[in-house]
Amino acid sequence: MTVAPALDPALLPTVPPMSVADVLDRQDGVYWVVKDANSVFLWVNQNFADLVGMSKSELIGHQDSRAEHVAHDKEVMASGKPLLNFHETIAVPSKEGGMVNVDIVTQKGLLRALGSKDIIGITVCFSLKDPVT
Repeated sequence: MTVAPALDPALLPTVPPMSVADVLDRQDGVYWVVKDANSVFLWVNQNFADLVGMSKSELIGHQDSRAEHVAHDKEVMASGKPLLNFHETIAVPSKEGGMVNVDIVTQKGLLRALGSKDIIGITVCFSLKDPVT
């Protein structure tokens, strides 16, 4: 039996090696967001940045401006329970230059501090309800 050599734990043994962030950036049709307890973006995947028409650097470090989404974040953190298969909408730029609402199916999980059960934020994973093919 051949044993793979020990790799940097931050990298997956893919060829070439990729980080988990690389994988999340390359998932077809899946959008990822991590926010702190004040709904400030800590990390977003490239799909999310592309969907909302902004760069990652324009998003990270800024509070989510979508009041309804922030309210859901607060509800999930207060309850201590994830919100699964939740149907909602998100406004995104249209090709014509305006904004359009698209239906999404969202999973909101709790971000907990390392080594404790303290809730320090929220994770969001969603897909379009009716993906464009």
